[in-house]
Amino acid sequence: MDKEYLLEAASAARCRAYAPYSKFLVGAALLTESGAVFTGGNIENASYGMTVCAERVAVWNALHAGQRRFNAIAVVAECSPPPSPCGACRQVLWEFAGNIPVLMGNPQGEREELTLLDLLSRPFGASRWSENPVSQEMLGKEAIWRLPVSFQPVGFVVNNYSEPGVIPDNYKHLLSKIVIDPGMEEGLYRLNEEKNIIVIAHLNKVSSYTLKDKRSGRGNQVYGVFACRAPMRPNALAQSVVELVTVEKNILTVKGLDLINGTPVLDIKTDYR
Repeated sequence: MDKEYLLEAASAARCRAYAPYSKFLVGAALLTESGAVFTGGNIENASYGMTVCAERVAVWNALHAGQRRFNAIAVVAECSPPPSPCGACRQVLWEFAGNIPVLMGNPQGEREELTLLDLLSRPFGASRWSENPVSQEMLGKEAIWRLPVSFQPVGFVVNNYSEPGVIPDNYKHLLSKIVIDPGMEEGLYRLNEEKNIIVIAHLNKVSSYTLKDKRSGRGNQVYGVFACRAPMRPNALAQSVVELVTVEKNILTVKGLDLINGTPVLDIKTDYR
């Protein structure tokens, strides 16, 4: 993965930091061996000792999603020179990631890269995953399917719809764009041969859900959420079948998209119907 992409992900993670006391927003992005990215922002507390750094939040998120092997971490904050992980974070990173590259940056474009051993020349201990009491037998017995699943967006929507309530009734005849991560442009090879595509997205403005809702296409009769297209869903996922108009490098122009500007796109699939 491109190093600048990882730094941009860390910069975006600052938007979810909770720092009402220091006003110092930090974002971190941890890259797994499989190419997934897990982010974190610093989370402060009125009892200052309870504060957790962005780097450790990213590590905890990745570990609880089942990730165990990491390739790099990026840290971004509004300071010059760019921020480096604190001593506690360095030790945590050593325990779970080993001697990975540490990318440090700020919004002004300053960049620095060191290895973890450059920052922590004499770490204490080593990784102990081989001694972790979680066994394959335990994994087979427990209801692993209940654990949260993390997804990495592949792109985002660009149009003039700022909120769900302003999507016009004639949206099926209007154009939108989908910007795909440039690093994934190769995945669009020969997509232009398709007439229609399926856009799977995360409805990131949805904060709750209901198990029953009115179905507009059936006279506003009430249906279960799994029997209709209501946006208030347990996982806030959307599936939209749209007409593919053009493919220009990593930008798709589509017709009939019912998603608002900035919606994270999780996947693009072809429509074989």
